[in-house]
Amino acid sequence: MRRINLIFQEVLKFVLLFLLAFVWLRYFINSLWLSAIVSLMIAAAIFAIMFFVRHSKKQKIGLKLKEKQEAENMFLSLCCEDKPMDFFVELATKKHENVIKHKEYLVINHETEKAKTILFSDLSFEGLSIPRFMQIYGKIKKEKASKIVIVCKEIKDKQIFAFCGNFEEKFLLLDEYDSYQKLYKFYDCFPTVTKTYKSEKKMVFKDFVSYSFNKKRTKGYLFSSLILVLSGLFVKTSIYYCIVASLLVVFAIVSQFNPYFNAKHETEVL
Repeated sequence: MRRINLIFQEVLKFVLLFLLAFVWLRYFINSLWLSAIVSLMIAAAIFAIMFFVRHSKKQKIGLKLKEKQEAENMFLSLCCEDKPMDFFVELATKKHENVIKHKEYLVINHETEKAKTILFSDLSFEGLSIPRFMQIYGKIKKEKASKIVIVCKEIKDKQIFAFCGNFEEKFLLLDEYDSYQKLYKFYDCFPTVTKTYKSEKKMVFKDFVSYSFNKKRTKGYLFSSLILVLSGLFVKTSIYYCIVASLLVVFAIVSQFNPYFNAKHETEVL
């Protein structure tokens, strides 16, 4: 449905561009057909420019969008792993030697600095809130670390950043996107993607035709054809009006009576 709405928005955009150009060209050009043809060319040119500008912008942010999808799939995969901490051990040992693994977190000892960092993986979908933060802190405060990094699905409560200022430790809170950008990419170590979110099904031509000629479209086609027919009572009827009105009537007939686009779907209740 979202795909269909996008298509109709693009069609509407083109029609509005055409009408805007036609209104002004019709004022300066006496010939109706010449005005329509020039308006069509102008609308097509403006629409093409808008399309290429939008497409170029999408290409610039395409990698970020792809990385965002990868980040989501990586977090989902980690949640489904039996031993997710093994990945974080692999990641931490790329730059640190003294790494101790626990069930939900790692302890990284920096011998040269005589400091300690904790990496806690909150692999749940509830998001990081202040109550959840306190649960995590209760599990790791005994380690007396100077820095605590918490990897989570999302930061559910934005006030948590100010709340962290009440503690002596330095906190770094990473949602699934920050984890990808600041942790996985920095260490050049990425979780193996074993689970992926299903992407939205793309609408094929058959779906578009089925939507366009559904019984619900009958009234719209019929009303539009009547408007054109009635307008012929006040202005000279041209071949354009005849063709368009005829097509709209045919569309209304197809939408109302064609069984292929109005199939009844019966399901077993029990």
